[in-house]
Amino acid sequence: MSECVLRIVLLVAVVVQSGVSLFLIRHSRAAASVFRPREEGVAFSVLLGVFYLAYCGGIVTFQVEPGWIEWGAVVHLPTSWRWIGVAPLVAGVVMTIWGFRTLGRHFAFSVSPQEGSDLVRSGPYRWVRHPLYTAFLVEAVGSSLVMASWFVGLMAVLAWGLLAWRTRIEEEKLIERFGDAYRERKSIRLRVPC
Repeated sequence: MSECVLRIVLLVAVVVQSGVSLFLIRHSRAAASVFRPREEGVAFSVLLGVFYLAYCGGIVTFQVEPGWIEWGAVVHLPTSWRWIGVAPLVAGVVMTIWGFRTLGRHFAFSVSPQEGSDLVRSGPYRWVRHPLYTAFLVEAVGSSLVMASWFVGLMAVLAWGLLAWRTRIEEEKLIERFGDAYRERKSIRLRVPC
């Protein structure tokens, strides 16, 4: 019974976050730029894509046929720990939606801000420099615990590590574009992920 409920909780979280995020991205100006060449380079984009797709693929496989991903399970993880994972899972979903809503039309897939974008300083951007990256990590911790999957956790950590590396390039571009306004924002004490 508990296994079935955990799968449903994960499914609801994924559907809600994916649906709302895709809706908000579609209505941002970034939707048309999803397939533009990345300034981070092809190798980086491919590697990030592989890790992220493996992470998502693990979640989908867990929903469709959990036996197919049993090899990547943490075998002796107590059910209570799996239930604890619901909190970061839900927090990550809420943070992601809040981040996308706050960015609105200023969201960009690339490290460079879009033309005509303003520096966003409200919502989660008031306290965290990179709330969407942070939300991904929080949600991934929750997903990994709920699924009891070291594989999904590892893929998320590898993807997040690349995103953390990407922030250095992104911040250089933001300083180029917004100058002292971004340097001031960069001094936020809760500096996640780097």
